[in-house]
Amino acid sequence: MKVRGLSALVTVLVLALLVLVGSRYLKSQKNIASDDMKSQLTPNEQKKKGLKEIIAGNLQKQEEMVERKDFDDASLLVRERVYTEAEINNMSEVEFRALLVETEAKLPTVGDIRKLPAGALHRTPAPVMQAGKDLGLLKEVLKVHESYERDAVNFYKKCALTKERPMSVKALCLTNLIEIKKKNGEKLNLAAFPSDVVELTRLITDM
Repeated sequence: MKVRGLSALVTVLVLALLVLVGSRYLKSQKNIASDDMKSQLTPNEQKKKGLKEIIAGNLQKQEEMVERKDFDDASLLVRERVYTEAEINNMSEVEFRALLVETEAKLPTVGDIRKLPAGALHRTPAPVMQAGKDLGLLKEVLKVHESYERDAVNFYKKCALTKERPMSVKALCLTNLIEIKKKNGEKLNLAAFPSDVVELTRLITDM
């Protein structure tokens, strides 16, 4: 049980890293909540609060990892296509759909992670870090083009249900899906998703 608990904690931290990396890449990082009301939080809320504090304390290290060009191995990363603000603002729905297809093809699988050298697993693997940035780009586009959300919803559902994806990536996709549903006042049947992915998502969201 200790091993399983440790594995869950590592997965939670990886997912949290992804969220922050995407925010850093898109310059939309959210501020960490103050600790003034910490004593009034429930045990569950304190757990989330503590996780955020840990992430904040290691933010500088995370940024250095993102800024590295090679990560674990340069061959692991596809040459990144950087979109300008104008390109995002003028992106058509057809172009966004093409971006979804491209992003899906780039998302790592469990097999990709297993192929990494042992040393690369001592920190967040490069493919997982890149997935956070790629998914963050989609969120940036959706901020400008809300009408494209219907395509994004299908993408996120498929991502969160794909068995071959690392749990941290699936949970991030589910988190993004929940955010869209909440914003539009729609309900999401969480029972349709793997329970471990749902539980991991609960740890970093207010659902």
